[in-house]
Amino acid sequence: MSSSETANPDKELTAAVKTGDSEAFQQLYFRYAEPLFGFLWRRLSQRELAEDLVQELFAKVWRNRANLDPNQSIKAYLYQAANNLMIDHLRRKNPDLGAVEVMPEHSTVEVDETRFEKRDQIQKALADLPDAQRNVFLLSRFEGLKYGEIAAVMNISVKTVETHMNRALKKLRHQLRALLALLFWG
Repeated sequence: MSSSETANPDKELTAAVKTGDSEAFQQLYFRYAEPLFGFLWRRLSQRELAEDLVQELFAKVWRNRANLDPNQSIKAYLYQAANNLMIDHLRRKNPDLGAVEVMPEHSTVEVDETRFEKRDQIQKALADLPDAQRNVFLLSRFEGLKYGEIAAVMNISVKTVETHMNRALKKLRHQLRALLALLFWG
C-alpha cells in the first residue's frame, strides 16, 4: 500500500464505490453505518427512525455513486447527508419547524440519582448553546469530526468552526464549573 493510501484510506474506497464496486460499498457501509446511526439517534431519540435514515442514506449513496468525488472527505459527505436527511424528515413531519433541536442523548438506566442530575445539567448546558455552537461541539466531541469536516457538513468556513467551538467551550466551562467541582471533589 502506498503512503498516500495509508494517509487517506477513504479516498481509494470512495473511488472504488464510484466505479460500482459493491465490496467497496459494503466496506464503506460497515465503516460508517454505526457512527451515523449514533449521530442520528442522539439527535432524534428514535431508534427505528435513525436506522431508517441510515438505510436511506446509503441507498442514495449507491444510487448516486457516479457523483462521488474521491478527493472530498467521504466522512464529511456522509455526515452532511445524514444531517440533511434528518432535517428533511423533521420538516416534512412539522413544516413550521425552524431550527432543529438536539434531543437528549440516550443512556443506559442508572440507579444513581446524582448521575442523572449531572447528565441533565450537562444536557441543559448543551441545549442552552446557540444551535451552531452546539452542532459544532457535538460533531467534534461526539462524532469525532475534524474542523475541516465540520465546515463541510455545516457549509461554513473552518475559521467559523473554530470560533463556534471556542465560544461553546467557554460557555460550557462557565455553566459547568460547579458541576466539575462536584465531579472532582465531591
